Amino acid sequence: MRKRSLKVSSSQHVDRLSNLPNHIIQHILSFLDAKYAVQTSVLAKGWRNLWTSVHVLHLNSNSFRRLGCFKKFVVAVLNKLNHNSTAGTFIFSYRGRIDDYLKKRVIYFATVHGIDHLVLDMGCKRPPVSQELLSCQTLKTIKLKNATFTTSFGFSKLTTLHLKHCLFSLVSNCFDFSDCLPNLSSLSLLGCDFTRFKVLKISGPQLLNVTIRSMWYSYGGLSKGCKVEISAPKLTFFSYRESHVVDFSVINLPSLQHADVDVFLSYEEENKDIQCLLKFFQGLYNVQSATLSYSTIQALNGVPGLELQQSPFSRLSLKLTHPSDCSFPIPVKVAKYLCNGSPTPDTILVE
Repeated sequence: MRKRSLKVSSSQHVDRLSNLPNHIIQHILSFLDAKYAVQTSVLAKGWRNLWTSVHVLHLNSNSFRRLGCFKKFVVAVLNKLNHNSTAGTFIFSYRGRIDDYLKKRVIYFATVHGIDHLVLDMGCKRPPVSQELLSCQTLKTIKLKNATFTTSFGFSKLTTLHLKHCLFSLVSNCFDFSDCLPNLSSLSLLGCDFTRFKVLKISGPQLLNVTIRSMWYSYGGLSKGCKVEISAPKLTFFSYRESHVVDFSVINLPSLQHADVDVFLSYEEENKDIQCLLKFFQGLYNVQSATLSYSTIQALNGVPGLELQQSPFSRLSLKLTHPSDCSFPIPVKVAKYLCNGSPTPDTILVE
């Protein structure tokens, strides 16, 4: 009986993980923060260098109690990978104020090793983006948080750009994304600062998706009087949420299928905001479906004489979103404005 129990016990300690093919182990390690991926090197002799072949390199300062230890770790890891990195995705996140040396090491690694997908959180002080990164021609995806652009960029292969809390401090009256991103298909602008410009152009021949969050006049969004132009012949999805009604002087989206809108009036220049709101919806005239927030319905309901306005929509299927603790009826004049031109007015769905 004792021998049998020993036999069962030994079978329970078979190292099945080490028996997996190396490429599967490397794939598993790619899901780990680099701190923990590196620690697997002590498991066995065969694991010593497996972490150096990960496809996703993830360096996060939140995995360390002290930033000094994190900095030393980053330098050691990048030195180890300097000549044999296989990572296609590089994720770097830093809390606090990043120093120039560490920033240069991170950017150098990303630009020299042919990284395809780059995710950078540069800390709390929005340091300027280096020219080496701005001129990198291998990148296909960039997600950048807390950074400052002092010059324009030219990513010839970039298809996805996601910017959060970034500052554009270029010396120019106008900024046009299409001038420097000819192959961009997806653009996200979340809480970015464009106050230096009088005209902001969001355009591109290949753009399919555009997401904008927290765009407003003042508070580091847009300067007073700034006009926004959005023109994309292939765009199918447009999300504009948690934002003021700004002056969209041009909206040219002939292929638009869905719009997600959550806007509110500033009440500082209410009459101007109302005109901008009507012009905004007129620009979305050919959208097939839309999701509107409670605040958007409120803004439309506050438009004097809305019942006299001709509906700009001809084929709209509509969904309304509202706070979880609040159910609201759609005001009659708003429903008529949104669905008068639709073939089936009962396409209004309340979530």
